[in-house]
Amino acid sequence: MKKDNSSAPKTSSESKQSRRRFLQVAGLGAAATVAVPQISRAQTATWKFQSTWPNRDIFHEFCNDFAKRVNDMSGGRLKIDVLASGAVVPAFQLQDAVHAGILDGGHGVAAYWYGKNKAFALFGTGPSFGWNANSFLDG
Repeated sequence: MKKDNSSAPKTSSESKQSRRRFLQVAGLGAAATVAVPQISRAQTATWKFQSTWPNRDIFHEFCNDFAKRVNDMSGGRLKIDVLASGAVVPAFQLQDAVHAGILDGGHGVAAYWYGKNKAFALFGTGPSFGWNANSFLDG
């Protein structure tokens, strides 16, 4: 019966050969990455977002600001189109529309989906005792 030497320590020449092999494979991978054309850079992905507020609401403006930042940071490769509440679905059906793939994303208040799971109430507006959301959770 042959003895398995897989747990035996490698000699200096074996470790040099394995390093050389690794560097050869890594070099070929780097060369292939540089040689392959970057097709994805030429493509633009457009995502359809809907907010849960009307056009003139300040929170809808926040959503537009977010979309503008993402559009600017992506260098034009990702474009987020923001729609007002009701453009595709009513505000309280936003989560279902994103889940179904009708919309690519949404911008709303998690407490709007309290009917789906009671835990969503923790991430919405707290009670009006003068506390903000963090004070309510810490209290």
